Amino acid sequence: MAIETLPMFPLGLVAFPGSVVPLRLFEARYLALHEYLVMENDEFGIVLIERGSAEAGGSDDRFDIGCVMSAARSAVLDDGTVMVIAVGTERIKVHEWLEPDPYPLARVERLPSPEPTSQLDLLVPESKRMMGTILDIAKDMGADVTDVDLTLPEDPVMAMYGLAHMAPLQEMDQQRILESDDAGEAAELLRSELASVIEVMEFERNNR
Repeated sequence: MAIETLPMFPLGLVAFPGSVVPLRLFEARYLALHEYLVMENDEFGIVLIERGSAEAGGSDDRFDIGCVMSAARSAVLDDGTVMVIAVGTERIKVHEWLEPDPYPLARVERLPSPEPTSQLDLLVPESKRMMGTILDIAKDMGADVTDVDLTLPEDPVMAMYGLAHMAPLQEMDQQRILESDDAGEAAELLRSELASVIEVMEFERNNR
């Protein structure tokens, strides 16, 4: 078990391997993190905040399972804030939080990707069809979904993560998918949550 120190960004969202996450940095600690990403190493970690307000500088509780992110692009804006486009690469487990100086740091372990199972051959295409249904219902209800791209990676686990990232799920449900070491279990959870979303959206559409 290899443990390393990684800069961290606790957030109110779940990042998956393969997901693209835009970040706007304005706090001094995260502007310092940006300098590290530019000058030393482009990797950092994102974990979901369970409770609290770390994003606003307060205290918080954080989940242990998160995602390594690679800062693909960044730009300093006229107001001094920084926009970073980060791409998820692999899951991590936080073993210990360190003193947050000059930015949050943690001792982490990189986790292997769950092994694909035969269940994914059925569940991933089904979940993709369900996402298409969600987009159709959203369009019927007046939402602009033209920018949503359902193109998925060929790797079934990464395709599952891609759907979980774009799906309108609660963060806690996304976190359960990310935490699962069983790809079939995670894919079944995704399918079940998408079915629940469709049920709610169809009820709302039919009762407008």
